Amino acid sequence: MDFIIGNIGVFIAPILFVLVFYFGKLLHKNQYIFELGALITSFIVYLIQLDFIGVDITLILSGHLSLAFFLLVMFTGVLKKNSKAKKALSLVRAELAIIGFIFLIPHGLTRLDLALTGYNLTGLFAFIIFIPLIFTSFMHIRKKMNPKHWKQLHKLAYIAYFFIYMHLAFNFSIHPDYGFFIQDMDALLYHLVLFIYILLRVIYVVVPKVKMKKEKQFV
Repeated sequence: MDFIIGNIGVFIAPILFVLVFYFGKLLHKNQYIFELGALITSFIVYLIQLDFIGVDITLILSGHLSLAFFLLVMFTGVLKKNSKAKKALSLVRAELAIIGFIFLIPHGLTRLDLALTGYNLTGLFAFIIFIPLIFTSFMHIRKKMNPKHWKQLHKLAYIAYFFIYMHLAFNFSIHPDYGFFIQDMDALLYHLVLFIYILLRVIYVVVPKVKMKKEKQFV
């Protein structure tokens, strides 16, 4: 049970993907309604902070619901080109990122004091990086930006993903009096997720780019 709770964001991601696959167009057409709903829910959860089966609103306050959204955002970029899954996720990638960040806010606020002591502060780093990325994910803001500059800015997402991985897979503190670095044994699933992500990126992103570059050299 502890393993499931500790990795519940990963288990929720496939369920969320199915919902997006079949109802993504609904989300895309009603983006602001869903985002407002997420914002209201996050605000209520942060204010109340109820206990549910002994765990603080596990899906939201723990950050796992946000993680499920960001996993879909992250894996969209490494799926096979023109696949049905990639098309479905690409349609609502920005919406998923925005909603995921909204659900991350209660987690970030409740853990802020702890992060400022030096404990697992990579989560705070990721949160800070996400702020400009989410802000520029709104289409009316993105349209005002130079496409090249927008792409360069959003490459920071890879750094944020790395910080999230460190935040989830390891427990550490840089406090001068009681610093430590410990691998979380319940986080083996996060190592697997990272491995799958890197593997897919090599297969569907790196290899095709290398092949295309070689083909251009012989033209």
